[in-house]
Amino acid sequence: MSRFAELFALLEPRTPALFPTQSADAALSEEILGADLFEGKSGEMVELCRAGLLLWNDDLANSHPISQKMEGQSAHFWHGIIHRREADFSNALYWWHRTGEHPAFDSICDLVLHAVPDFPFLHEIRGSGAWEPGEFTDFCSRAQKTGEWNLQLEAVQRLEMRVLLEWCASQVK
Repeated sequence: MSRFAELFALLEPRTPALFPTQSADAALSEEILGADLFEGKSGEMVELCRAGLLLWNDDLANSHPISQKMEGQSAHFWHGIIHRREADFSNALYWWHRTGEHPAFDSICDLVLHAVPDFPFLHEIRGSGAWEPGEFTDFCSRAQKTGEWNLQLEAVQRLEMRVLLEWCASQVK
């Protein structure tokens, strides 16, 4: 089992906060930062997996520089999630625009439609038939002001992050 798989197994049971204010586990962040995630492999996807693990651990401060220094859809996707979780919604929308149509969108859409029943956001993605990160960001923005739907939004965010993290891991060569 890779170190990535071990760390993800530690993190996977928890649901990342919608708007975290600090890392959930500082010692785990240090472990993620220093880990050889894929046994001697390196490159952009390895580092984006590191950014995703840190983000799952609510460590926006250490995740942000990793995705920020890279170009490409997956880096932009992680960058958008970071800014949404910082409640910097306009910046998140900018990164969604740069992301374009990511290959993980279909899987995210399918999972969300089946896993989070009776959530108003589903109307938006049912209408388009695609994952709508900008619309999801708008829902998060409203929730930040009202506190409504936070548990459902966290459940959706968890699925989104899980699919993207698994997709990035599948691209490590």
